[in-house]
Amino acid sequence: MFSTPNEVEMHEGTLKPVREKPTREELLSHYIHFVLDHDLRVNTAEEVVDVAGNDNDGFIVRTDRDQYRASRVLFAIGAMAKPRRLNAPGEEFAKVHHHFVEPYPYVRKDALVVGGGNSAAEAALFLSEEGARTTMAIWREDWENRDPKAGAMKHWVRNPLEQEIAAGRLRVVLYKEIDEITEHEVTIKTETGESLTIPNHVVFVLVGSDADLTLLKKLGVKTEQGKLTEVPVYDPETFETNVRGIYVVGHFTNARHIKPAIDVPRRIVPLIAKSLRAAVSR
Repeated sequence: MFSTPNEVEMHEGTLKPVREKPTREELLSHYIHFVLDHDLRVNTAEEVVDVAGNDNDGFIVRTDRDQYRASRVLFAIGAMAKPRRLNAPGEEFAKVHHHFVEPYPYVRKDALVVGGGNSAAEAALFLSEEGARTTMAIWREDWENRDPKAGAMKHWVRNPLEQEIAAGRLRVVLYKEIDEITEHEVTIKTETGESLTIPNHVVFVLVGSDADLTLLKKLGVKTEQGKLTEVPVYDPETFETNVRGIYVVGHFTNARHIKPAIDVPRRIVPLIAKSLRAAVSR
């Protein structure tokens, strides 16, 4: 994980990882026990396929298993539905992945990671540490970025990454674009315009992703261009959209980072409850 416990824990001091940063398993266990301790109703493996209705008559939320009535709907859909692509020749090969899971299938194999954020850096680090012959292709502006507010790599990712580079186990290529991916090679255009062809068994394209706003748009929610991608239009105080009763929160809004994604619901859920009480009393 890129975050410290205070950024992701449900209550202060309740997440106690073994190391400075919690692992994925530690964080999931923390959230699961919060759900169990508070007897929350969470339906897993159930996809929402449609939301219809309005503030006056209520909303019908239809899933692939059932349907539910609601007076208010809070969308917290994340921004992982549509991975961004390079649109490079050969990107359709099965060896090209847009999500990284684990490094172990690629021990002693030639791996290329394309991207400049924490996800790409951590994937390159894990691959290199676990024995893959790893190349990381990154734009110079991302490599030289040291500003956390501008999306710079976290120092606890960069420092071990630079140690892998110094040890000769990880190669960084400052690139302009990926020219072609073939079955056994990748051709990269470097920032100087040089054409560089490297042997390759697997490619991880980790250049970001976008939310699927289809359901929100179908409801009539307006969108606008955010800093990085299209985002829904909403009240910055309540996070209610232009469609009354429809709220948004999390990584697909302008509050993209993990801490706001947790802090904002704590602020707006009581506001939603207040609006419901007001509606009942009318």
